[in-house]
Amino acid sequence: MSDRNSTEDEEKTSLSTSTTIFLYIFIPLITSVTVLGNIIVILSFIIDKRLRNQSNFFLLNLAICDFFIGAFCIPVSASFIITGKWTLGNFLCKVWLIADNLMCTASVFNIVLISYDRFLSITLAVTYRYQQNNHRQTVVKMATIWVLSFLLYSPAIIVWDYVYGDNNTPEGQCLAGYYYNWHFLLGASTFDFFLPLISISFFNISIYWNIKLRSRKRSHALSSHPPPSFPPSLTTSPPPPPPPSF
Repeated sequence: MSDRNSTEDEEKTSLSTSTTIFLYIFIPLITSVTVLGNIIVILSFIIDKRLRNQSNFFLLNLAICDFFIGAFCIPVSASFIITGKWTLGNFLCKVWLIADNLMCTASVFNIVLISYDRFLSITLAVTYRYQQNNHRQTVVKMATIWVLSFLLYSPAIIVWDYVYGDNNTPEGQCLAGYYYNWHFLLGASTFDFFLPLISISFFNISIYWNIKLRSRKRSHALSSHPPPSFPPSLTTSPPPPPPPSF
């Protein structure tokens, strides 16, 4: 019986070790791809001035979010997951929680904004062309993304323990004070996940349906008004002149 238990313990240890090795390989790989890919996007926007239109500004905003996720949030999360303990202190725990929630939320909101931008370019082309030259409005939209993303989680992370004073976080863990409060999590998830999901679905379905209607109208117009057919005398070259007679 003891041999069987020791065998099971060894299997669990080997599984844990293999998982750890996989994480040590996979996480640096995904981090490098995320950081390098978004650096290329940011540098392309800085170097090539032709890319500086409204749509690409929103893509730049998304690239900045994803860069910080890959450069800071993922490595810290990985060290926390692999070791199973938080050893960086309470202050850095708050900083990481704020940065992680801020960047992830801003990334989601930027995807919504990009979908909305595509929606305008297809369904309201005239309005969209007018907005292309309004860079002030573009900057306001980008800043709004960051402000809303910060307000959704960061104030609660900062003041929750001081207001409610019921920090139930286990020792050696880094969790927000609202982690066990399902009321807050449900409300925040509504703005962070459900509403963006509905918005993105609506914009993309509207784009697909609008393009499909345009294609159908174009096909109907071509079938109702076929191109004019010219008589053979106009489409064929005239016969060559007869040879001269001597």
